[in-house]
Amino acid sequence: MTKNESNKNEHYEFLKPLMGRTVTIYRKGPESKTGKLVDIQSDYLALALEEEQNISVIYYCLHHVQSVSENVKENSIQQLQTTSREQKQIIAQANDFKGLLTQLVKSHIKVNQGGPESKKGVLLDTTDDYIVLFTEDDGVVFYCIDHIKSISLEIKVENRQNNLEEETSNEQGAEQNALEVDKIYYVQAQNFRSLFNHLTNSWVSINRGGPEAVEGVLVPGSEDYYTLVNNDEIIRLNPYHIKSISCGPKGLFKTNEVNEEKNKGVVKNVEEKKEEKKEEKKKDQKQSKKPPSM
Repeated sequence: MTKNESNKNEHYEFLKPLMGRTVTIYRKGPESKTGKLVDIQSDYLALALEEEQNISVIYYCLHHVQSVSENVKENSIQQLQTTSREQKQIIAQANDFKGLLTQLVKSHIKVNQGGPESKKGVLLDTTDDYIVLFTEDDGVVFYCIDHIKSISLEIKVENRQNNLEEETSNEQGAEQNALEVDKIYYVQAQNFRSLFNHLTNSWVSINRGGPEAVEGVLVPGSEDYYTLVNNDEIIRLNPYHIKSISCGPKGLFKTNEVNEEKNKGVVKNVEEKKEEKKEEKKKDQKQSKKPPSM
């Protein structure tokens, strides 16, 4: 363990007495959530939020956490240790946040709890400094890990009597999803900076939303900044403030998917009309062959 890692662990020592207690992460804002603290590691914590049929587990990167507060009156009447049931809800556990992300590959996750960079999708891959997320509207999105505040996922609460049936269906569904995920193509690079080299001369969307979300053709620049060209505008971007990037205009993947469904519908209608005409022609031929009635 390095000196910096040791200092980091000591910095978060104040969280250990809060294990099993109900706490609020952040005072306000989209990332603010209240739940039970169920895990603490070197650079992240896990918060469990129990709802009707699901339990949401949020993994917060401690580097971004500004405050942790607890309701002393409420916690004084609660059991101060996590129950075995709550411990089982942590489906992933690692020594650090990057290791945690590796364990969540091929899982349906939500990046951040709100705000312009919040996105749901399937985690396709992770590297040292970025993740690959497959989304319904933007397709493949590359997120810089340094800008990820939290990762969350939902766990369905299973009934004991239906455990075997549900586990079997879940395993089959997981195998099917894994096969589909393996078919998705995306650019692979060693790190976030080299990823931009692979995307040079492509139309890209940088950042999901907010005032600094831009689109354009990524052109060769310098090591200190990236350059986008959009019509008569040249945009120079500080690499440090780039949170995410995807190929093509935002929402293009969803638009193409809708168009494909429409085209399939048109083709289906044409085929159905052809079949109807064939059936009508057969009926007409049968009727013409009938002998005239006496």
